[in-house]
Amino acid sequence: MMTISTKNPIASTYHHGDLRQQLIDAACQQLLESSADQLSLRALARRVGVSQTAPYRHFESKNALFAAIATQGFELMTQDLLPVAARYRDDIVQATVELGLTYIRWSLRHPEKYQLFFDSSLLDPVNHAALTLAGAECFAVLTGTIQRGKDQGLFLDKPVELLAGTLWASVHGLASLLRNQTRRNAEFTNDPADQASRLLLEEQRYVMTLFVSSIQRQG
Repeated sequence: MMTISTKNPIASTYHHGDLRQQLIDAACQQLLESSADQLSLRALARRVGVSQTAPYRHFESKNALFAAIATQGFELMTQDLLPVAARYRDDIVQATVELGLTYIRWSLRHPEKYQLFFDSSLLDPVNHAALTLAGAECFAVLTGTIQRGKDQGLFLDKPVELLAGTLWASVHGLASLLRNQTRRNAEFTNDPADQASRLLLEEQRYVMTLFVSSIQRQG
């Protein structure tokens, strides 16, 4: 006679060491579905089918969970950026454009992780060394590319951190606008701001080229 197991398949893998990642995945899904304020470790425990105390073996607080998600997010973004920098290594200007486009696309694919990078109301990175390191390694892909451009006389003779920060501010602003439009999931209207958002979405490469030109040497 066939028997049907009622054991939660997610909970059954807990002793195999998968719970930490399951909690991260479940938290990411909940962040996509609702606000961060509504997320709790106890609710996540119910979601993955483990005891309410089990998550605390991996995360001492919600802040620690958010730090783990953000750390993983930076690591994933770095994995996307590094091949782009390598592919266009012989054309630094193009490499910088492609890095910006990759950043934007990543932010749109992973909005639940991206929001944790910069929202200090959700996460204070000061006490999370792994997060600080992951963020620095991600930013280093951009600064390394810009430094090579400076060495070749392609970019302005300003501190590389200033050039990278200028570019990052522009790209982050664009990513945030596009994320807001995507989150609204609404049709574009004839409102001028809506039309601007539509054009920014459709003309990302052109806009990114303008951003990069702002740090290029002229003449």
